[in-house]
Amino acid sequence: MALSSAWRSVLPLWLLWSAACSRAASGDDNAFPFDIEGSSAVGRQDPPETSEPRVALGRLPPAAEKCNAGFFHTLSGECVPCDCNGNSNECLDGSGYCVHCQRNTTGEHCEKCLDGYIGDSIRGAPQFCQPCPCPLPHLANFAESCYRKNGAVRCICNENYAGPNCERCAPGYYGNPLLIGSTCKKCDCSGNSDPNLIFEDCDEVTGQCRNCLRNTTGFKCERCAPGYYGDARIAKNCAVCNCGGGPCDSVTGECLEEGFEPPTGMDCPTISCDKCVWDLTDDLRLAALSIEEGKSGVLSVSSGAAAHRHVNEINATIYLLKTKLSERENQYALRKIQINNAENTMKSLLSDVEELVEKENQASRKGQLVQKESMDTINHASQLVEQAHDMRDKIQEINNKMLYYGEEHELSPKEISEKLVLAQKMLEEIRSRQPFFTQRELVDEEADEAYELLSQAESWQRLHNETRTLFPVVLEQLDDYNAKLSDLQEALDQALNYVRDAEDMNRATAARQRDHEKQQERVREQMEVVNMSLSTSADSLTTPRLTLSELDDIIKNASGIYAEIDGAKSELQVKLSNLSNLSHDLVQEAIDHAQDLQQEANELSRKLHSSDMNGLVQKALDASNVYENIVNYVSEANETAEFALNTTDRIYDAVSGIDTQIIYHKDESENLLNQARELQAKAESSSDEAVADTSRRVGGALARKSALKTRLSDAVKQLQAAERGDAQQRLGQSRLITEEANRTTMEVQQATAPMANNLTNWSQNLQHFDSSAYNTAVNSARDAVRNLTEVVPQLLDQLRTVEQKRPASNVSASIQRIRELIAQTRSVASKIQVSMMFDGQSAVEVHSRTSMDDLKAFTSLSLYMKPPVKRPELTETADQFILYLGSKNAKKEYMGLAIKNDNLVYVYNLGTKDVEIPLDSKPVSSWPAYFSIVKIERVGKHGKVFLTVPSLSSTAEEKFIKKGEFSGDDSLLDLDPEDTVFYVGGVPSNFKLPTSLNLPGFVGCLELATLNNDVISLYNFKHIYNMDPSTSVPCARDKLAFTQSRAASYFFDGSGYAVVRDITRRGKFGQVTRFDIEVRTPADNGLILLMVNGSMFFRLEMRNGYLHVFYDFGFSGGPVHLEDTLKKAQINDAKYHEISIIYHNDKKMILVVDRRHVKSMDNEKMKIPFTDIYIGGAPPEILQSRALRAHLPLDINFRGCMKGFQFQKKDFNLLEQTETLGVGYGCPEDSLISRRAYFNGQSFIASIQKISFFDGFEGGFNFRTLQPNGLLFYYASGSDVFSISLDNGTVIMDVKGIKVQSVDKQYNDGLSHFVISSVSPTRYELIVDKSRVGSKNPTKGKIEQTQASEKKFYFGGSPISAQYANFTGCISNAYFTRVDRDVEVEDFQRYTEKVHTSLYECPIESSPLFLLHKKGKNLSKPKASQNKKGGKSKDAPSWDPVALKLPERNTPRNSHCHLSNSPRAIEHAYQYGGTANSRQEFEHLKGDFGAKSQFSIRLRTRSSHGMIFYVSDQEENDFMTLFLAHGRLVYMFNVGHKKLKIRSQEKYNDGLWHDVIFIRERSSGRLVIDGLRVLEESLPPTEATWKIKGPIYLGGVAPGKAVKNVQINSIYSFSGCLSNLQLNGASITSASQTFSVTPCFEGPMETGTYFSTEGGYVVLDESFNIGLKFEIAFEVRPRSSSGTLVHGHSVNGEYLNVHMKNGQVIVKVNNGIRDFSTSVTPKQSLCDGRWHRITVIRDSNVVQLDVDSEVNHVVGPLNPKPIDHREPVFVGGVPESLLTPRLAPSKPFTGCIRHFVIDGHPVSFSKAALVSGAVSINSCPAA
Repeated sequence: MALSSAWRSVLPLWLLWSAACSRAASGDDNAFPFDIEGSSAVGRQDPPETSEPRVALGRLPPAAEKCNAGFFHTLSGECVPCDCNGNSNECLDGSGYCVHCQRNTTGEHCEKCLDGYIGDSIRGAPQFCQPCPCPLPHLANFAESCYRKNGAVRCICNENYAGPNCERCAPGYYGNPLLIGSTCKKCDCSGNSDPNLIFEDCDEVTGQCRNCLRNTTGFKCERCAPGYYGDARIAKNCAVCNCGGGPCDSVTGECLEEGFEPPTGMDCPTISCDKCVWDLTDDLRLAALSIEEGKSGVLSVSSGAAAHRHVNEINATIYLLKTKLSERENQYALRKIQINNAENTMKSLLSDVEELVEKENQASRKGQLVQKESMDTINHASQLVEQAHDMRDKIQEINNKMLYYGEEHELSPKEISEKLVLAQKMLEEIRSRQPFFTQRELVDEEADEAYELLSQAESWQRLHNETRTLFPVVLEQLDDYNAKLSDLQEALDQALNYVRDAEDMNRATAARQRDHEKQQERVREQMEVVNMSLSTSADSLTTPRLTLSELDDIIKNASGIYAEIDGAKSELQVKLSNLSNLSHDLVQEAIDHAQDLQQEANELSRKLHSSDMNGLVQKALDASNVYENIVNYVSEANETAEFALNTTDRIYDAVSGIDTQIIYHKDESENLLNQARELQAKAESSSDEAVADTSRRVGGALARKSALKTRLSDAVKQLQAAERGDAQQRLGQSRLITEEANRTTMEVQQATAPMANNLTNWSQNLQHFDSSAYNTAVNSARDAVRNLTEVVPQLLDQLRTVEQKRPASNVSASIQRIRELIAQTRSVASKIQVSMMFDGQSAVEVHSRTSMDDLKAFTSLSLYMKPPVKRPELTETADQFILYLGSKNAKKEYMGLAIKNDNLVYVYNLGTKDVEIPLDSKPVSSWPAYFSIVKIERVGKHGKVFLTVPSLSSTAEEKFIKKGEFSGDDSLLDLDPEDTVFYVGGVPSNFKLPTSLNLPGFVGCLELATLNNDVISLYNFKHIYNMDPSTSVPCARDKLAFTQSRAASYFFDGSGYAVVRDITRRGKFGQVTRFDIEVRTPADNGLILLMVNGSMFFRLEMRNGYLHVFYDFGFSGGPVHLEDTLKKAQINDAKYHEISIIYHNDKKMILVVDRRHVKSMDNEKMKIPFTDIYIGGAPPEILQSRALRAHLPLDINFRGCMKGFQFQKKDFNLLEQTETLGVGYGCPEDSLISRRAYFNGQSFIASIQKISFFDGFEGGFNFRTLQPNGLLFYYASGSDVFSISLDNGTVIMDVKGIKVQSVDKQYNDGLSHFVISSVSPTRYELIVDKSRVGSKNPTKGKIEQTQASEKKFYFGGSPISAQYANFTGCISNAYFTRVDRDVEVEDFQRYTEKVHTSLYECPIESSPLFLLHKKGKNLSKPKASQNKKGGKSKDAPSWDPVALKLPERNTPRNSHCHLSNSPRAIEHAYQYGGTANSRQEFEHLKGDFGAKSQFSIRLRTRSSHGMIFYVSDQEENDFMTLFLAHGRLVYMFNVGHKKLKIRSQEKYNDGLWHDVIFIRERSSGRLVIDGLRVLEESLPPTEATWKIKGPIYLGGVAPGKAVKNVQINSIYSFSGCLSNLQLNGASITSASQTFSVTPCFEGPMETGTYFSTEGGYVVLDESFNIGLKFEIAFEVRPRSSSGTLVHGHSVNGEYLNVHMKNGQVIVKVNNGIRDFSTSVTPKQSLCDGRWHRITVIRDSNVVQLDVDSEVNHVVGPLNPKPIDHREPVFVGGVPESLLTPRLAPSKPFTGCIRHFVIDGHPVSFSKAALVSGAVSINSCPAA
């Protein structure tokens, strides 16, 4: 071994000499390469990037030093451990890269499995890499690689194989991969299969061709069919025989006689082979193949059966051994013999061990001798190494000097060539001296001797190894004997224990004999005590019975609990004194002090909560819920009485149990007494020896007598306490409960007595109550809301001004927080369900939250109305105005409500004339003196007015209805949000009502309820007019008078939430912890319950209508996900569902829906660590916290109704919680109707109703889409079809084959359009929006009278209509004329069939913004229509396509994606690099910096070279630049014809942030780094002017730029992050162009190309044939469910487009004939955070799409004149200008793409022709 080490030290010297000679001969001027570390592989050379590290002068490592195994040399000479994850013990010196990775691993640190292997990774290093089971690990593995997905292994199969585990052959191949030895072979059908298929079609197992075309037949279609002749294989010209149906020669076509066949060879006899013979031949071939397959199968089964038999034998052996082991307890004598044998064997073994030790010592001595000789060899080799070091130092010094003078002193090329010539001469002189021949001879001699010693050492090593192999055998035998000895010792110990137990039992028996008599006396005494207790208990039972009768009387009088109302009055006064109005100084503070906005936001938040809960809403709810509180108090009294009764019953049961226990103890005592007497008799009759023995035992027992006596007395005391104390304790508890009930009864009587008189008056009229405090609260709330409403518009204007000034990040966050609080305030105000009193002169202008677009086709408004008390002398109610909603000019487009001629009148105008609908069936004068419900509704041109009159004494209601209709074509209420007002009770003096509503103001009380689906309130007003708080006292409304649910229900509008703090105050977490709640919603997604404590959380949410539970209580394995995988309970059907979450035994979570078990999940045992719970949502700071975002991607608050929230069966009133926001009382039915549906192109809904579509039918609906084609509505009755569809943006109505279509306009613009179709026997009409776009008269032959029948009709598509694709977009507000009921809007929730349709969310779509740069423009402003469509403010800042703004924090997260569409990034910092010309360009900079300039920037990089900043004139004579060279910063600019250069001494490529300031002042320059190092240089001034012209290049330059002034290594793009570019103190942010620049992401990165959400694309450098045949394959990991993946387009209109839409992958192709497409909807979502492989294959007119293992294809029309077009390929996006009208614009792709391959050739994005926008090449944020 010593000689081996010496050889490893000497061998590099020979390599050093040979390498020096070769390099000297070639004139190479690089550093002298040699390996001083040694290598065990002779002649091995490391890769260039790791084998020749440059060693600086004075830092050379020791020559002969070598690191131990598992360590490597760094450049500084230190030995550092290898980082190979335990899979290798060798790594390269210098870099530390691991070599010789074992266990099927690879990578720089053996951190990943080889291709074809898979393993679980812990902290990035695989622990066990196994072959991919594709389908079998070893014998049948047909995969390139594999990966895990959702716990299952997915394989990336080789060509010819398919399936998740490559278990079957791909189309076009045959075989059985599951059969060992079988492979997939290509189908051979001689080219006679279907040409429309990409592959030849044959049996996937046997390979027999299925469909032989061109008149061929045979196993491989290799011959012409009977009756045809020709060449089936090559010419493929099988033609019909002209033999009149007779046989012919299959080759020549010559006619033959019947039953005669021509000879097959020259010498063969004539043989007549008919079709049966050929079929028999084919069958024989198939049989042969089946025999081979069966043989392989039998072989595999045979081996498996043998293994099974072997396992059975092992099991039988184990069972036999177990039986024998149980018999060892009875073999004590045999064990003693075995122990003796073992001792003898041990002695022999010890002698053998001693001999082995002696042999080992001899081997060790010989080894030491070898080591000594090796050390002598090493010393001699060290001398040779020192000589080599001297030579290396001289060469290294020469090389470093040459580099130093070449870099630092900028030698001219001539000087460099002279130096090279001189160096070459010196090397020639060294070579001529031949200094290494002598040393080489010595080395060879030593090497020979070393080999001899090595062979001797190996022989000794073999002997030593053989000796060591005996050790395990000996040790195993020793272990067996030790085990046997241990078993024997345990048996002896057990026997000894049995003996001791027997002695103890004997002693105890003697002791019991003497103690029984005393114990019997004590038991008798106890019986007397218990009897006394029983008599006392019987007397005590009479008291609870009397108390129960008294409680019954108390419950009857408990309605006097109104004393609580008086207490509430004083509390209201106290809270009112603490309630402060909003500060009017808020606006001025926002203007003057932008830096204090955060403090103002916190103040507003505090006031919001205070105003919400401690003020207006809580007081209003307390007042309106007074009756509910009374019922609750009565219920509590009932519960108290029932508890007392139950306690009494339990006392009686306890007394009965005590009696039973006493009897039991009495019997036991008698038995013991009898046993004692029997023992005494036996003792007296025993012999003298027995007496002596007994005396000895008694003497031994006397020592324990006292201890046993003490224990017995303690047991007796415990028995007394158990029998008597328990009964006394229960009786005492009963007395306490009875006394407490009596006290409570007295207190209730005393509290209710003073209110006896006031109770009756209060029940009749709420106004009789002393309402000063209530009025003050309402007035205060009104003032607060009015002040806030006045402040909000001014504050928003100022916020926009401040926001446009681009303040610091904390200011922007404060502004956003204020906006959120304002929205919350408005939401709270809209839920105040309190009326207002109008006196005829007052009016309120209400702020409506409903979109005006939503009111166009359908409008529904409900309110509570109470007319004033009618005076006796008046017979009818005077005419009065109630409300107006419409345009400000009041001439058209409005709706209103009034009282005319003592009737309630509904008025609406759709543009031309008024429609008045009077409710004459119930005059207003006959209405009761309390609130009634009024509802007005309009569907298209049809209107209704409803009146519901409740009863205070019961749930009965009177309902009245009146209908009307507009006679013209108009059907839309077209309102402009900027020109719409909503007045209630009256109007201001300067507003002129239309004639039909120009009436005096309303007198009475009004309360708004809903507008369409939104809850509204009069207290969410813009202005109030002439409202006197002292006289306008709100009227009381008894909510329990209506038939809605009596249980307390709460409405969540999707923006609010409820918070219960310290939930354990009413219940404790126990062995079983339970949460219960009932929900009712039509929404798809929403948060229901949330508990958070640091990084621990619990979350119950709804996704796509199903429940999911995520929770983490600090589990070691991370969060747990409980999911309704079987889809047992879908809860978004607008019905109430009871949800229960049960946590059992701190280790099991159970989900129960509607009292049915859904799913359970076990977890690590851990208690629930929470005290607070959020219901229906949570504040943004909770949902967006970093600890929760990774596990809680869904942040959509709940919309719908909730009730019955309980914790541990304890109810909570959510409106009483102080932090509840945006939650209202009740559950409005209108808010739960599904009037809209969203279709994704693969969905539809259907219903069966009695509608006549072909006779006297009218229907309409809204639709909105960006797609030009799609089926909107479909109905079929036999061959008659009624449909409405889109074709290239045109609306087409098809009635029995007659088409009526719109003209001159396309409706796929993303706006809402209303369609009305009218069918009559004489005319078919189609109206879109307000225009009659088409009409036709049906032919006389087609006029038929059809009866209405119940048949199915479809919205959004149809599974039976193949003419049109399914619709993509929104459909809403649909209605039909029916025979059996009135016109009303369709509730899609009631439809019987719903396929992949969202009935709640209908996303607002709009054409994508132009994300890419247009030359000559800096900004891309949004279209004006977007303000209306999206509801955005007109003053919103314009979108900057290249400034790479990070998304705002409130941007909604894509609920379908696991990963956020915006990875975590550093704010205002951008990443450059990836491509050679990655950069941002800034033009049109303000200010002149020709004479003096100061630029500042922050940078972070690990790159040694790269361009940071560059600006110049057009010729680049005048320039300024900052770049990196060898890790140092270089600042350079020109002064006339000279260059001023400032270079830093330190390197700054350390991956840390550095602040850099570079200043130019005429001929002087200054470079300031991190504010500490200041470098200055100057040149003599010149008179030349210094003029530059933009743009400024940041991070890189355009191709061809800067070559004139900057060295070649530094002109390419800077690789790193830059931030905060400033010129003379002003920030430069708006870039005019961006190329391959993304936000500076935080966190780990991996290989791939990332397309950011800001938009961008890559244009490949190679052209691509999209015409005839191609194959594209790539892997994607999306962060959004939609986006363009690949696009290619030719000048003649042909194109290929691959994109995602809502998780579906779609391929669209145009081959010059027409469009055709195919799609795949993966079972596993593409947005699950994993990589997915997509392949697109085209062969002529056939296109195949593969997504992972799922395949689909389409066959398009054949182009008779195809033309090859090689056009550029766009990846990740495409400019909108390149899209054809038939190809709808799609938003850019967001996510990562890697492994992009075209026709088998990998594509490098780093070599792309163009990278535009926010695209990061070769760097992708990790999942």
